[in-house]
Amino acid sequence: MFDDQFERQFFSYVVDVNVAGNAVQTPVQLQILSDADFEWWWSMVFRTSGSLKLLMKEQGTGRDFIGTTASGTGSTFNGVNIDLWAGTAVANAAFPLAVPYVMPATRVYSFLLTDSSGETNVVEIVLNGFKLWPRPESTQSAQSSMQPTSSSGQ
Repeated sequence: MFDDQFERQFFSYVVDVNVAGNAVQTPVQLQILSDADFEWWWSMVFRTSGSLKLLMKEQGTGRDFIGTTASGTGSTFNGVNIDLWAGTAVANAAFPLAVPYVMPATRVYSFLLTDSSGETNVVEIVLNGFKLWPRPESTQSAQSSMQPTSSSGQ
C-alpha cells in the first residue's frame, strides 16, 4: 500500500463571481489557505449561461493552466468553454483530474472569465479535493513498524 505520509481531509474551495454581460477576462482570485497544501481532484461549476470562457493561472509561478498554440485567428484567446473545463452542477457531474494537482498553501490562482451572452452570468467554481496534513512522527513510526519485512533467504 502506498503511504505518502499525509492525512487527508476532504475540502472544497469555492469561487463565486457575477460576470457582466460581454465582459472580457474578468479576473477573480482564489488563495489556498495557509493551514495546509490542497490536493485538487475534481472541478465543478455552476453558471447561468454556457456562453462563458475561462483561463486559469497560478500566480506564484506564472504557470498557465489553459493555453493555445493556434495562430492567425486575429482575435485574443479568452480560454476554453467552461463546460469543457468542469462538470456542471446541473448535470451532477464533477470533472476528475487525470492526475491530482497539489496546490501549495498560500498560493494564489487567478481565473479570467469571458462572457458572450450579453447578460450577467452568475458563476460558481468549485475545486474539490483534500487538505494534506503531514502525519505526526509517532503515527509514521507506528505505520512503518507494521510494514512486512522481507527475509534475506529468498
